[in-house]
Amino acid sequence: MGDRKLVEEYVMEPTTGRAVPIKRGQVLHIEQIGKGQCLDFNAYNLNDYKEQYHCGRTRHMHGLHPSKGDHLWSAPPRDRIMFSITEDTVGTNDVNYPRCSGFLYEYQFGYDGYPAHSNCHDIFAETIRKWGLTPDDVHDSFNGWMHTGVQTNGELFIDRMLAREGDHIDLLAQIDALAVPICCGADVFATSNYELKGLKV
Repeated sequence: MGDRKLVEEYVMEPTTGRAVPIKRGQVLHIEQIGKGQCLDFNAYNLNDYKEQYHCGRTRHMHGLHPSKGDHLWSAPPRDRIMFSITEDTVGTNDVNYPRCSGFLYEYQFGYDGYPAHSNCHDIFAETIRKWGLTPDDVHDSFNGWMHTGVQTNGELFIDRMLAREGDHIDLLAQIDALAVPICCGADVFATSNYELKGLKV
């Protein structure tokens, strides 16, 4: 973190998140505190929530696994850098998989009821609610440390998490933003090595 001044630090418990107003030039430091927990990350222009982070534009600019030196872009028609990845000690990030939802656990894994299982969409929705945003404002996420790939037949796959305690990602804000990191709610596949954990922000 160099000579930067620490503004705030906290630990997100499993299946929770935190909406963080962050000014241009500030760094969001997200760190592993256990044996590998997937980060899901949404972001909005702090002064215009219609401008949101966009997986598609980020994927187009930096490929399937953006890492140190790459950027997180906003959606058209803005098409501009919201955050720059200035540090990434693992390098296995994903911009292919959509956020998990209650529907996924019902359809793919047979869970019943609502919510069928802890899931990223609902965690995001609860996290941004106090900022006047709704479940419809949740968008697909930058999936930090999510270890994914593409098979020869074109199908995506999720491999075991490689991140360990102390691994971290630093995101430099290029605009005033509402940053929304959450702890992914998936524990039935390899996203976070089949166990829900927390993250330090």
